Amino acid sequence: KKDLEDTLVFDSPFTQDASGWWVADQAMFRFPKGVVVGAKSSSCTYGEATFSVNVEDDIYANCPEGDGSITFGQANIASGEYSSVLGGYGNTAAGNFAAILGGTENSAVGDYSSISGGSNNLISDNHASVYGGEAILKKDLEATL
Repeated sequence: KKDLEDTLVFDSPFTQDASGWWVADQAMFRFPKGVVVGAKSSSCTYGEATFSVNVEDDIYANCPEGDGSITFGQANIASGEYSSVLGGYGNTAAGNFAAILGGTENSAVGDYSSISGGSNNLISDNHASVYGGEAILKKDLEATL
């Protein structure tokens, strides 16, 4: 057991600094599956190469289901490929390459769609954007509000 512990410590890219933080100096890391900081969602099917920052409560954990997706905030879902939810609560980026910057209960379903904020906004078509507001529905192609 001692030899194993010595090997693990010796081969580790991390060192513990004076304040107790684990630090990796001059190192790159590759995580093919993904990284979850905070609580892991028990109801999420995590995509490949995802990143999620969560609170410590599984109920509010984010879910980056789409390959290459990113989630921050609380109870957000990024199910489209390469989609992102960067903050807020209860938002869903379901379109491929869709992005939600924040707000509450927004849904970006169209591919390449984006919502900057607000609440209860829905974009169901491609290449559309909502910059804020409440309960705005965008369905026109190439539309911006």
